Amino acid sequence: MKKLHFLFILLLGVFFSNCTPKFIKQYKKEMIENPSTQAEKDQNIILEYLTNNSLNFESTESGIYYSIEKQGEGEHPTEKHVVETHYKGTLLDGKVFDSSYDRGEPIEFPLTAVIKGWQEAIPLLKKGGKGTFIIPSSLAYGTRGAGRDIPPNSVLIFDVELLDFYAPEEKANRQAKKDDDLILNHLSSKGIEAQKTESGIYYTIEKEGAGTSPNLTSTVTVHYEGSLLNGQIFDSSYKRGESIEFPLTNVIVGWQQAVPLLKKGGKGTFYIPSGLAYGSRGAGGAIPPNAVLIFVVELLDFK
Repeated sequence: MKKLHFLFILLLGVFFSNCTPKFIKQYKKEMIENPSTQAEKDQNIILEYLTNNSLNFESTESGIYYSIEKQGEGEHPTEKHVVETHYKGTLLDGKVFDSSYDRGEPIEFPLTAVIKGWQEAIPLLKKGGKGTFIIPSSLAYGTRGAGRDIPPNSVLIFDVELLDFYAPEEKANRQAKKDDDLILNHLSSKGIEAQKTESGIYYTIEKEGAGTSPNLTSTVTVHYEGSLLNGQIFDSSYKRGESIEFPLTNVIVGWQQAVPLLKKGGKGTFYIPSGLAYGSRGAGGAIPPNAVLIFVVELLDFK
């Protein structure tokens, strides 16, 4: 009876061994005994993670492991493209260190401006595609890590959704279209009828003023208030109780084009697209990147 019991255990062991997924057996074969380099250590770490979680991933020659949840359609982006993505980044222990989903806003960037792991991983997707990428430390932040959240030599996991991609020269046109839509939606929600310049500035004139208008070579004296589309005021000469004088050549392009629409004593409201304001860089902590700006401007004088 004992012999039969022992034989049963052996047979049961063989049975479960044969039931082990082939990819797990393969992962175990690929693991390196006595790894000496960080790349070899990372490979073992990734393979152990995949084995422990029974995950079936493919790998690139550089050591990125990936699983494509949704392939997407059309062409693949290249390193020459600007990509728009939603993503979540985690450590192997599940700790989230960054997430565009949590911020509620996708991010755009040139592929050449990010870690090598992303430069290789994102082109595996097509537009609308989604995948999970496990990136070895050497293709991420290496021995330096990144801030408090990503320790040195960290293997990173990214869930990435490729929303769109385009050539860099298209960026300005795409942002201009977004800005135009934002301004039109804002005007519609407020019931405001505004005129539009060829460059994309929308405006209303509350007070016509008299005489002639300034030009780009003029020095103007104005009172003004600047705000974001959400109503947040970021600057106001009215609140400071003092008007300001400056050459028009010293201000943003949007002001260079907007102020000459007024005559002396005139007052208007100008909706300025980000490309004619502070663009993708924003301004300090008050004006975010790619922000449409609203300026109420009163032209007191010019010379």
